[in-house]
Amino acid sequence: MKVRRKAGPAAGEYLSRSPEDTLRIGAGIARHLELPGVVLLRGGLGMGKTMLTRGIARELGVRDPDEVSSPSYTLVHVYEGRCPVYHVDLYRLEGARDIYSIGIGDFIGCDGVTVVEWSERLSGGFPGAVEVDIEDRGGDARLLRVRFPRSGKRGRRARHGADEI
Repeated sequence: MKVRRKAGPAAGEYLSRSPEDTLRIGAGIARHLELPGVVLLRGGLGMGKTMLTRGIARELGVRDPDEVSSPSYTLVHVYEGRCPVYHVDLYRLEGARDIYSIGIGDFIGCDGVTVVEWSERLSGGFPGAVEVDIEDRGGDARLLRVRFPRSGKRGRRARHGADEI
């Protein structure tokens, strides 16, 4: 599944050949998150952003990760686990005014883990966030490029894990 390692914990390129692979990659990302944490997801429709979020939520102790679904219409779902997991979908929003009207400033980077689908709509991203770009490779195959922040700001780890996802 691993394609190439980059600097930082769990950073690199990962080839997912199935939804199950994407779940495992999400779990691996969660093992390296520091709290509070932000994960910014970019990729087209049907690329597996919600499946990746489900893997993150499962690793963070969300009781029923199968309940993790796309928040396209509700915009934000909150799941309880070892820490709150905020699942945000910016697909239907335009501009900073819309984005901040959902209350994202109340929790992003402040508490638990916030996973943002369609994060390219956040102008300037979010400092200290893990960034994941998902690219279609045909069929169920996806290439996930994972980048962890290089900042000196360190929170507490969500869960200790191996260096590899």
